[in-house]
Amino acid sequence: MFKSVPPAQAVLIKLVLHHWSDDDCVKILTQCKKAIPWREEGGKVIVIDIVVVDSSSGPTHEAELLVDVAMMVSTNGRQRDETDWSELFTKAGFSDYKIVKKLGARCVIEVYP
Repeated sequence: MFKSVPPAQAVLIKLVLHHWSDDDCVKILTQCKKAIPWREEGGKVIVIDIVVVDSSSGPTHEAELLVDVAMMVSTNGRQRDETDWSELFTKAGFSDYKIVKKLGARCVIEVYP
């Protein structure tokens, strides 16, 4: 993933990016972007991952914090909110994205070149 991704119409990344630092995520996403055609030709990256909602209390927030700390300690990754995801996509050279919240804490994010 860091060196290349095989050419494809779409690339699926499921529960991977939250394990990596922002810099590593940008590297991965940049390689994915190189592997897909332009948006007009149907190219996209599909990310299935957690999008943290800005909630300051409650059991969901506590669980998100615990997972975030566990990931920082074990993998150098972290949970990201929509702003964090947007910054990663922009840094990797993508022009647009769409978040579909249908999987509980997990979301489907379509990212377009």
